[in-house]
Amino acid sequence: MIDPKFLHLLFSTASIDRWNDQIRPVDFVELDKQSHKMITAWLLGRIEEEENRVEIDWRKLIEYAVCEFIYRAVLTDLKPPVFHHLAKHKKRELDAYVKKELSGLVDERLRARLDAYLASDENGIERRILHAAHFLASRWEFGIIYDFHPSAAGVGEIKLKIDMEVEDFLDLTGVRRLEMGIKSRNFLETCAMLRFQKRWAKTPRIPQTSVLGHMFFVAVTTYLLSLEYGACDKKLYNNFFTALFHDIAESLTRDIISPVKYGVEGLDELLGEYEKKAVEERLLPMLPPYLREEMRYFVNDEFDNKIRVDGRIETVEETSQMFSRYNSDGYDGIDGSLIKVADHIGAFIEAAASIQNGVNPPSLIEAKNSLLSRYEGYEIFGIEIEKILKGLEK
Repeated sequence: MIDPKFLHLLFSTASIDRWNDQIRPVDFVELDKQSHKMITAWLLGRIEEEENRVEIDWRKLIEYAVCEFIYRAVLTDLKPPVFHHLAKHKKRELDAYVKKELSGLVDERLRARLDAYLASDENGIERRILHAAHFLASRWEFGIIYDFHPSAAGVGEIKLKIDMEVEDFLDLTGVRRLEMGIKSRNFLETCAMLRFQKRWAKTPRIPQTSVLGHMFFVAVTTYLLSLEYGACDKKLYNNFFTALFHDIAESLTRDIISPVKYGVEGLDELLGEYEKKAVEERLLPMLPPYLREEMRYFVNDEFDNKIRVDGRIETVEETSQMFSRYNSDGYDGIDGSLIKVADHIGAFIEAAASIQNGVNPPSLIEAKNSLLSRYEGYEIFGIEIEKILKGLEK
């Protein structure tokens, strides 16, 4: 079972400030940056695959991204320049410290993947895509800081350093497109803006997580659940990115709280139709044409169990069949039920963490208790979800 303490460690990145030594018009946090980075990595990787026929191991890329996220969650107190300096000169000691801190929190499967990441070649295509995505996401954030006060001490030097780092990845077609084009850049811009949309509208919380950060936390939780039950490579890819993009329509509609969404008869269905139309007309045209069908597969009916048979998308009503019958790459499956569980785990930890931090309005307590009741005795693919939720309360 996933250790709830490990999920709390990952969620703590919602409280890690970025650029906190700079004059900032808004707050930036690590969880949002990781989400922005991974969306960028998906776009860069898929462009390389489709346009240059570069073979990318997506399981490896996802697992490296998760490991980098874990690494950063452990080393919360290090500023990026210090972190990169130590990583260059004291990598072995840092690696040992991270593994020590994770002792007892992660199982053998995840520990093996962390070891594989730490031993991997930084010049491999998966690592290079993640590095490029990291610098692009950092540059986006710093651009706001730079525009706010470009004459502040040291700001010009930081901007120049980041620009020079990005230039090292111009061999990647996607990076060149983002530097020169408009549409793909606007897609990432639209996604990045979700960091400014807060979850649980009108409900005070600490930390006050964003839609962008929530999407990544759900994606990582989905990965951990998929790993635990032994998802095939294709489902692991589909599950992760469906979870990562599951709230992307909110970049066009804003977050609508559940009491409103489900309290007005017929509103949920109407909103679903509106979101699909908005995605089709406003979001998909920003993507290269060859990625639009994949994005539709991810974001339309994202919580349905889906497979492809002879090119047709079919919904699987019996969740257990996604494991017993359709857990092979040829079905191109998406475990929508599993992603919904991960989404609820994300909502639960948002509520539970705030309550533990002393900000506990009745709506948060009610939401937490409602989710506990919903998942009482519930299992999916042999994973006991109630135990995870109860562990998150402690």
